[in-house]
Amino acid sequence: MNVEDLRKLLPLRPEDMHKGFRGRLLIAGGSSKYPGAPALSALGALRTGAGVVTLLSIQKVCEACAARLPEVIYCFEDDKFRWQDAAFAQNNIDAVVIGPGLDRSVAAEIFTSRMWKEWPRKILVDGDGLNALAVVKEELKPRLDSVLTPHEGEAARLLEVTPDEIRANRAAAVKALSEKWGCVVLKGHKTLIASGDKLIEINHGGPELAVPGSGDVLSGCIGAFLANGLEAFDAAVLGVTVHGMAGDILSREGVDGVLASEIADTIRKVINGLRRSNS
Repeated sequence: MNVEDLRKLLPLRPEDMHKGFRGRLLIAGGSSKYPGAPALSALGALRTGAGVVTLLSIQKVCEACAARLPEVIYCFEDDKFRWQDAAFAQNNIDAVVIGPGLDRSVAAEIFTSRMWKEWPRKILVDGDGLNALAVVKEELKPRLDSVLTPHEGEAARLLEVTPDEIRANRAAAVKALSEKWGCVVLKGHKTLIASGDKLIEINHGGPELAVPGSGDVLSGCIGAFLANGLEAFDAAVLGVTVHGMAGDILSREGVDGVLASEIADTIRKVINGLRRSNS
């Protein structure tokens, strides 16, 4: 996909817009073990241009994230069995990201499966949300408005195979996942994206992106594009590409020592650079 194709996918930015025009994204995740993951997703969403980002998590995660990201709205429920009610109370949300830092539990499995079945708008599942889907997958149907973002280990759990089998034929794996779930991003070297009969390989980014929290930033980036009105496949392609292009920029100084927050901050430069490419 060339620069012009990418630029055409970018959401419109009229002069009289307000923040709600930029899309409203809900991120549900975080736990005592992984308090930073949803903050990185929120940062990725904000740097991508989301207008309103709400974090649904436990109180201690919300309090910790608020000190870092005052631009985010915080909603906390310490009992994950009530998270769905809290999510549905946010009735002006355009899309939801489930899973960054969620951790594994029965409550997480129930919340994720109920949201998959009942959430009426666009949905992205990442991290331990994917592990929850792997447990309850037999009772769930594909969603055309969804994006899954597994790495090879998560893909293996979803397909009940080994990571080595995924690596042996990544194209077959992402196609099989797409048939079961919807749009799927198989992360890794030369990330693959599949939806229906569409399959694309992204050739941006490299080892500089293989750092803790990089996938959380990516989920927030794609989530922001979903909230801005892009269809699942377009949001995934655009999100993975700008995330990879951010990596390309950062790699100019070397592939070691990159922080996930730096990837998020560089996404802004990539997107605004694409917009200027037509000026």
